[in-house]
Amino acid sequence: MTDHTTPQASVSPFVAEDTPMLSDVIAQVDGLPDLKQTRQRDFKSALTTIARLLGKAPDRVPANINWLHVRLRRVAPAAYNMSNKRFQNIKSDAIKALALTGCSRDRADWLRPPCPAWRALLDRVADKHDLWKLTQLAQYCTALGVSPDAISDDHINGMLEALIAESFQNNPEHKAADAIKVWNRLRKEVDGWPDIELNRLPRKKEPWTIPLEQFPQSLQDDVATWINRLANPDLLDEDAPAKPLRPTTIKHRQFQLREAASALVRSGMPIAQIDGLAVLVDLDNMKRALRWMMGRFDNKPTEAIKGVAVCLQAVARHQVRLKESEIKSIAALIKRLGQDVDGLREKNRQRLLQLDDPSNLAKLLNLPAALVKTAQKLESAKPRKAALKLQAALAIEILLNAPLRAGNLSNLHLERHLRPIGSGRTRQVHIHIPADEVKNDKALDYLLPTNVAVMLDLYMQKARPILEGQPSDYLFPAQNGGAKRPAHLSRLIKDTILEHTGLIINAHLFRSIAGKIHSLVQPGDYVTLSHVLNNSLPMAMKAYAQFERQSSLQHYQNSLEAARRGGGV
Repeated sequence: MTDHTTPQASVSPFVAEDTPMLSDVIAQVDGLPDLKQTRQRDFKSALTTIARLLGKAPDRVPANINWLHVRLRRVAPAAYNMSNKRFQNIKSDAIKALALTGCSRDRADWLRPPCPAWRALLDRVADKHDLWKLTQLAQYCTALGVSPDAISDDHINGMLEALIAESFQNNPEHKAADAIKVWNRLRKEVDGWPDIELNRLPRKKEPWTIPLEQFPQSLQDDVATWINRLANPDLLDEDAPAKPLRPTTIKHRQFQLREAASALVRSGMPIAQIDGLAVLVDLDNMKRALRWMMGRFDNKPTEAIKGVAVCLQAVARHQVRLKESEIKSIAALIKRLGQDVDGLREKNRQRLLQLDDPSNLAKLLNLPAALVKTAQKLESAKPRKAALKLQAALAIEILLNAPLRAGNLSNLHLERHLRPIGSGRTRQVHIHIPADEVKNDKALDYLLPTNVAVMLDLYMQKARPILEGQPSDYLFPAQNGGAKRPAHLSRLIKDTILEHTGLIINAHLFRSIAGKIHSLVQPGDYVTLSHVLNNSLPMAMKAYAQFERQSSLQHYQNSLEAARRGGGV
């Protein structure tokens, strides 16, 4: 067998070559007996639409009922401005067309069979779990014409790319990693197994920072002294912090120092020379480190890079105790870094562009109410699914009215953080989160409107008892009685929004969404934004000025149209 770098199959290396395609079914629909023209048209339209939803041409979509079922589970109809009912009708017509034309519904019928050489090797695998973990590798290599004794790391990487392209695997990296582990183990356990050792997959993102343990002990001691100062300030020292920093903040400060030291090494300075914090806060060394870090972002500053500089400034002032003139030079450097930093990350910026379309913004704003209606329809047949819909609805509605960070949202405590205000139709809910539980050490206070209080009551009555495992005092409980993890609640929010609107929005983005919404309705009102987001006024102005520019442009273009209608006046 010969080696190749890409599969010979035009559809998928995992699909058998004799599997019919949707294009074949479309061609056969016209010849179906006793089928009215309207149904022929409906079937062909459904098959064409299914291919479009899967992002493939009809001649590249296997006409197998099992294959379609698996992949269509991952299609979010809302992303195509399609109702779920419409999607189900299209899916039903497509499946009927496949059944009427004799297409198989068995998984085994579309899977590519391994070639004889691979089949002979797999027949020697005793454990069925090991067999499953190697089958896709055998299919992929069969498509390439690669025998077991010619396999290499390139084929593992190619299989991983193919699995990702298939888009139906939850963890394609795990599938590839499992295949490597099983192959290497069987190489030692099975006589006559090809004597080829496969290397582990490269890490998705190679870390560039160097562990502090690899730096001179004197630097490690300096860092430990600084961290102890932040964690256990001397209350009698007027130069010490007013109170201990939170553990997460301390961990971040330590990492910032590690970044600065690592950047110096990456820039060419021997690691042995970085023997103390004084080396890091030297202005020339600081510029050298920051310049290397900016080189990773097209020589542009970011909020994170500016944060490293601010951290070093504090070290320079309070531990190394540089002269005031040197501190001013560092402050000037930080000021220059901040000129080109707008406080909004590019990933968030791109996701916010989805909401430039008024219909998309309307979908998001109306989603909580729509989820409540959906939950009410599901509560008798699928109570847990209905409960999760209500939980997502409440979480999204809270974020729209009170843009909390994901950690604060997931840890809302019924007794400590929530307090009812008023009663009856005018009942509201007050959220108070103490300063020591907030990232920037500023207490949060939000008075939620009546509609949120009504939704909260519905959630507490209908959903929370179903979702609560052990007794819990948290608004969003975990099964063990604690609070639902921020990552889990964020995933519920993101998946629900994608399913019902087709938008890609995570929990953290709601803080930026609040800035976008208010800037569109009340351009220039940064004071309100600074209070709502609990940020300083300069930070709010820097982060959300782009929305002001959008509003200003729209205002100007309205003036342009008015001038045209007025004959240039």
